[in-house]
Amino acid sequence: MPRTRFLIFALLISCVPLWCQVEPSATGGSGTDDDDSMMTLPPQISGSFYPSETGGERRENVMTAGVLFTAGYDDNILAGLETHAISAESFVVRPEISIATMTSRVRGSLTYSPGVMYFHPTTELNEVTQNAVADFSYRWTPHTIVGVQEVFQQNSTALSQPYTLAGATLSATGALEGTEIINSYAGQWSDMTSGHMGYQFSRSSMVSASGYFSSYNFSSNANTLGLYDSIGGGGAAAYTRRMSRTQYLGFSYRYALNNTSTYGVTTTNQFGEAFYSIKLPNNFSLSLTGGPEYTTTSETGQATTHAWDPSGSAGLGWQRPRSNYAINYRRAVTAGWGLFGTFTSDAASALARWQFTQRLAGSVNGNYANTKNATNLVATYTPTGHTLFGRAGVEYKLAEHINLVGEYMHLHNSYYGIPEFSRAPNDDRVSFSINYGFQRPLGR
Repeated sequence: MPRTRFLIFALLISCVPLWCQVEPSATGGSGTDDDDSMMTLPPQISGSFYPSETGGERRENVMTAGVLFTAGYDDNILAGLETHAISAESFVVRPEISIATMTSRVRGSLTYSPGVMYFHPTTELNEVTQNAVADFSYRWTPHTIVGVQEVFQQNSTALSQPYTLAGATLSATGALEGTEIINSYAGQWSDMTSGHMGYQFSRSSMVSASGYFSSYNFSSNANTLGLYDSIGGGGAAAYTRRMSRTQYLGFSYRYALNNTSTYGVTTTNQFGEAFYSIKLPNNFSLSLTGGPEYTTTSETGQATTHAWDPSGSAGLGWQRPRSNYAINYRRAVTAGWGLFGTFTSDAASALARWQFTQRLAGSVNGNYANTKNATNLVATYTPTGHTLFGRAGVEYKLAEHINLVGEYMHLHNSYYGIPEFSRAPNDDRVSFSINYGFQRPLGR
């Protein structure tokens, strides 16, 4: 059912020629710097992503399609599922289509990549994969903007994503990264859908609102490991004041609810935050948030717990014609993303990309998440630990339609409540890909 629903969603979106490429900044990605009458949405509402490509690589009003062939080697392909390392080769065939176009009122992008992954000798892990990222905004009236985002993954983690999506969902607030255990190749799917709306009622004032729905599901073998399905949703409202052409100050209220299955643990979070964003010279952008968080955790048959904690985030981006950098940090009490119960999360993500020559490019990205049980209510089951992931890649344009890509990735999981990760916590992967693709202009 999730696979069918998303295939329909992707087909409908791919048929709309007016949507276009978002080039977000840490201030939300909506609006323009050239028109002082148009304000941008705060990142707490828009959730827009930092660009994962350099300025020289960005293309507007084009459709890109192709197919990716990847061969890889893992030294611990069942990390977390076995007590000792098991190596294997993997082979992936993955077509991909993306749309990027821009008009005076609409900005957006869509990338969809299904695929088939084969393993040797561990053929029981053979699986179908899907990756999709969509980010669209529409200026409904001169004073009203609406938008929608979708991030969908099936049987795909940071280790098995196509290189074209590496770091593609890094935002100014860290809101979409979550705090998740990266379980190398266990069956799983996740879906995050969000929408937002902003209304500018004066030259320098705006009110805005957003909502989201998320789900995270694992196969039965991951459930026996100690990873849990979850479903959640929430919303936010904000007031933003433009202090100058490049500076914004505001306040927001956010509400989130998450339910972890099997044991029926429900966590609600309420955030009151102040935020500030600024676009500095040389295409630097900075976003800061901070404020109190009120958390309620309940479990069937147990007393409900309540707690106050500080929360906040920081995001920094720097976009150059031949390079691109972004980093974010987030601290919050949260729930879900494969873990059980309520936990305090400190998470950071970063990406960098360089266009060395017209044919040669390189990139690195990674994330670190540290979690700690936030309530004694479910202390027996809740793992405390950390996840570290890093990736480095080199791309070479062999011909007009052919790219060669080499990648190295490292994964480390260490959680007190999951003994398998303690026995075999590391996974190293090297891979080589051949990508055949082409571009076609839209609207011609």
